[in-house]
Amino acid sequence: MSATDVAALAAAVLTSDGHEDQTYVLTGPEALAFTDVAPRFSAVFGREVDYDDMPVPLAKDQLLASGLTNWQTEGTLELFDWIRHGGTDVMTSTVRDVTGAEARTIDDWLSDQHTRFLVPR
Repeated sequence: MSATDVAALAAAVLTSDGHEDQTYVLTGPEALAFTDVAPRFSAVFGREVDYDDMPVPLAKDQLLASGLTNWQTEGTLELFDWIRHGGTDVMTSTVRDVTGAEARTIDDWLSDQHTRFLVPR
């Protein structure tokens, strides 16, 4: 799901009528696993990007070492577990239905964000 799609949908909801008491499930146009996303990064950036499905204890240690709080780490691990068990397998037409525009593919988003990822720290 592209941040620009989320912003466009939020703008449409906040500036038009008929969205009261609505809940929207937003997805991109493809159901992708992390193993699907890594090669897309590789193609756009011209360098090998791999996804390593780490054991939970190792992932937890690395997240904590990166500076996340225990609460943030547990939430991130819960999200990854949800994804691992098919949480992102469902696709919706919500972006198109509300904004009139198709949801962007990850390839389009990566191409647009290419220079932002390469900015020196």
